[in-house]
Amino acid sequence: MSFFRSEPMTLCQLILHTESAFNCLIEFGYLGKVQFRNIDGGEEHGHTPNNQYLADVRRCHELRRLLEHLETEIKDFHINMVFYPDVDEDEVPQASDLKDLEKVVQQHYEEVTSVEHNIEGLLKQRTLCNEKLKVMKVAHRFLTAGSNSATVMAWSDSVIMNLIHDELKSLPKESPCLSFFCGTIPLQRFPAFEVMLWRTTRGNFLLKHSPLEISQKDEARKSQETVRKLAFMLFFVGHNMKAQLAKLCQGFGIQLFECPESIQERQRESQKLALDLRDMDKIIEKSQAERYRILLIAAADLYIWKVKLKKMLMVYQVLNRMGHVRHLKLGKYLQAECWIPTQSVNEVRKALEKVIQRTSKGNPHTMFMPILNVLHRRLLADSERPTYFKLNRFTQGFQQLIDAYGIAQYQELNPAPYTIVTFPFLFAVMFGDIGHGLIMLTFGCWMLIYEKSLEQGQRFSKTSNEVWNILFGGRYIITLMGAFSVYTGFIYNDCFSKSFNIFGSAWRVNYNQTTVIGNHQLQLDPALKDYYQGTPYVMGFDPIWDASGENAITTSNSFKMKLAVILGICQMVFGLILSAFNYLHRKDYMDLVLVFMPQLMFLLSLFAYLVFLILFKWSYYGGHYEAPYNSACAPSILIIFINMLLMKGPETPHEGCKVWMFEYQDVVQKALLTVAMGCIPLLLAGKPIWLMMQRKKIRRIKNEALRKSRARNNISNIRKSLIYNVDSSGFVLSAKKYRETMENEEQEVSELWIHSGIHCIESVLGAVSHTASYLRLWALSLAHDQLSSVLWNMVLQIGLTGNFGNWNSLILAIVFSFWAIMTLAILVVMEGLSAFLHTLRLHWVEFQSKFYAGSGEPFVPFKFKQSTMTG
Repeated sequence: MSFFRSEPMTLCQLILHTESAFNCLIEFGYLGKVQFRNIDGGEEHGHTPNNQYLADVRRCHELRRLLEHLETEIKDFHINMVFYPDVDEDEVPQASDLKDLEKVVQQHYEEVTSVEHNIEGLLKQRTLCNEKLKVMKVAHRFLTAGSNSATVMAWSDSVIMNLIHDELKSLPKESPCLSFFCGTIPLQRFPAFEVMLWRTTRGNFLLKHSPLEISQKDEARKSQETVRKLAFMLFFVGHNMKAQLAKLCQGFGIQLFECPESIQERQRESQKLALDLRDMDKIIEKSQAERYRILLIAAADLYIWKVKLKKMLMVYQVLNRMGHVRHLKLGKYLQAECWIPTQSVNEVRKALEKVIQRTSKGNPHTMFMPILNVLHRRLLADSERPTYFKLNRFTQGFQQLIDAYGIAQYQELNPAPYTIVTFPFLFAVMFGDIGHGLIMLTFGCWMLIYEKSLEQGQRFSKTSNEVWNILFGGRYIITLMGAFSVYTGFIYNDCFSKSFNIFGSAWRVNYNQTTVIGNHQLQLDPALKDYYQGTPYVMGFDPIWDASGENAITTSNSFKMKLAVILGICQMVFGLILSAFNYLHRKDYMDLVLVFMPQLMFLLSLFAYLVFLILFKWSYYGGHYEAPYNSACAPSILIIFINMLLMKGPETPHEGCKVWMFEYQDVVQKALLTVAMGCIPLLLAGKPIWLMMQRKKIRRIKNEALRKSRARNNISNIRKSLIYNVDSSGFVLSAKKYRETMENEEQEVSELWIHSGIHCIESVLGAVSHTASYLRLWALSLAHDQLSSVLWNMVLQIGLTGNFGNWNSLILAIVFSFWAIMTLAILVVMEGLSAFLHTLRLHWVEFQSKFYAGSGEPFVPFKFKQSTMTG
C-alpha cells in the first residue's frame, strides 16, 4: 500500500569510524536507501563540516581533469573506449584505490603530454622551416629577376644604384655598404611598417614584397588554419641603419631570415631546408603513432577509471561534510543524521554488518562497529520528512506525471494509482478511434516486448535522444492509452472515420426503389416499428448514424457533450472524497466538517443534480416513446439548469407535454439551491470563526490557570510580583509585549479571513469553471473525428473511387501512402500529443486541485546510478 501513501520514514543517527567510513558509504551507494539530512547545510544551519577529506576531494577533482584530457585525446583519434557492462558489480571501489588510480592515470597523462609537447615543438619548427623555405624562393626571384647570370643581381639596377649613390654622398666618411633584410610580416601590419620605414630612413630604402599563405597547425586546439603573410626584401645602405632597422623589425614582430647572396648558396640552403622538412615529417609521424599507442592502452581502462572515480568523489564529498562526534577522539569518528524508510532500517543494519565483516577479514572485533540509532524522540513535522514511493516499471511512468506537477507531501494521498485508470481513459474519450488506437497500441506493445533490448540500447548509446527517452519512459502509458482508445472506438463505432455493422442495425429501410430514387431526403420515424425495432445497439453507436450525414454529428455531439459533463463531475466528486481521507489521516476533523462537507454539498446539490437530469432524460425520453416522453417533449437540460440558478419558472411546454420532468421537481430544485447557497457562508466563515472561538477558549483557560497559580503563591511572592509590577520599566515592557501580542493576533485573524475568502471563491467558481473545462473531452473528440473524416473523404476516397484506367493501382498506392503519412503525422502524433496535454491538464488542475497539495520534498538517497556508455 506504499504506492497509495508514501512510506513511513525513520530519522536515524549514523556514527562511523574513519577506517570503515569509506566502505560503509560505498555499500550505501549500492543499496540506495539512505538520505543524509544534515550534511549540506552551512554553519548558519548548525552544521560544521569536518573538512578531513578535503585533500581527497581535491585529488579526485584533479584526477577527473586528467581523465577528461585523456578522453578528449582519445575522441580526437577516433578511438572507441571499451565499455564494461558489469563494471558496477566487478569494480567496487576501495579506500586504497585512489592512490593506485592516481599513479596509473598520472603515468598515462605524463606520457601523453610529453609526446604532445614534443609534437608541438616539432610542428613549430616545421612551420618555421617551411616559412623560411618559401622566403628563400621569393628572395631568389627578387635577386635574379631579369637576368640569367650568376653574378648579376636585380638590386644592382640603375635605380637602386642611384639610391646608393645619393646615400654615399650624405655619408662621405663611411665605406659604401649595401645591405638587405628578408623575412615575413603579417598582412595587416605591413602598411604601418612601411610608414615607419619611410620615417626611419627618410625614404632611402627599397622594399619588395610578395604574398604568402602559410599553413599552421595548432596541436593544443586541434585545428589547422592558413595564415596570410607577406614575404619582403628590404634594401638599405649603412651599418648604423642596419641596427635601427633590425630593432624596427623586432618591434613589429617580423620574422627575419638569413639569405645568402650567391645563387649556389641559396640553392644549397633550400635543399637543406627541404631535407629537414622531410625528416621532421617522419619524426612527427612516429610521434603521432606513439601517442596513438599510449591512448589506445588508456582507452582499454578509461571507462573503469571514470566510473570508480565518480563513485569515490561522491563518497569523499559526503565524508567531508559529516560532523565530528563530541567527547570522542578527535578525527576518528564521524556522525550524520539520515532518513531511512522504516521497512529498510534492518536492511541498512545488515549492510553495515556486511561491510565490517568484509573489511575486518572475518574478525569484526578488530574494528569499530558502526552505530545506527533510531531517533524516536525527535518530533519533526511531516513537511520535514521526505516522500518515498516504492515503484516498479509499470508505476514509474505514472508517478513521473504526478511528480512533474509537484512532489506529494509526506503520507499524503498519491494521485498516481487512480491516474493509472483515469488518465488513459480520459485520453481515449478524446482519441476514440479503433484504427488510430491500434497504431498506438502496436507501438506501445513493441516497446514492451523489446523492453530489455531497448534499455540496453539506451545504456550502450554514446548519445542521448531526449524525445526517445520520454517515449520509452512512458511505454506503459502509451500502451494503455492505445488499448483504451480501441475500447472507446468501439463505443463510438469509429475506425478511420468509418463504422462497423457487427451486430446488425436496429433501423430498417422499408421504402421501395422508386421512393428512394425519387426523393433526396427521407426520414425514418422511430415511433414506427417498421423502421425502428426499439432496442438499442449492442455496443456503442448504431452504424445507421454514419450513413445519416449531418444527423450523425448532431447525435454524437449531444452524446459526447453530456458524457464529458458526467465524467468531469464524477472525477471532481471523487477528488473531493479523496481529500476527506487526507483530513482523516491527519486527524483534521475541523477541515473535514467546515471545508470538505460544504464543498461536497455544493457540488452535489448543483452539478450532481445536473448529471441526474442527463441520465433521467436518456432513460425516460426517446423518439419511440409516446407523449409526454417523446422527442418533441424532451426538455433542454441546460435551460432547466439555468432557470434553477436564476430561480425562474419552467418554459411553456408544448401541447401534450409535462411542465416538469418528474413530480415535485420544483421542490427538489429549490431545496438543492438552498443547500448550495447555505454552503457558501459556511465555507467562507466557518473555519475562521471556529479558530477564533478556539483561541478565546485557550486564552480563557490560560488566564484561569494563571489566576489560580497566583492565588496559591505566598505573601513574599506576591510582594515580589507587586514590586516588579510597579517598576516603570517593567510596566512599559509588559505593555509593549501586550500590544505586540494583540497586533500579531489581529494580523493572524485578518490573514485567516483573507485565506478563507480566497478558498471560498476558488471552490465556488472552480466548481463551475472546472465543469466547463471538461467539455474539452467533447471538443477534442469532435475535432479528431472530423479530421479523420476529412482525410478519408478528401484523400483516400479519391484513390478508391477514381477511374484512372491502367493507372488505378499506381494512383491508389500513391494516395494511400499520402493518406497513411498524414494519418500518422496529424491524427496519431499531433492529435495524440494534443489529447495527452489536455488530459494532463484535467488531472493537474481539475482533479488534483481537490485533494493534492504537491508541496513535499522527494526522498533523494545516496545512490550510485547505473553506469552507461558515457560513464
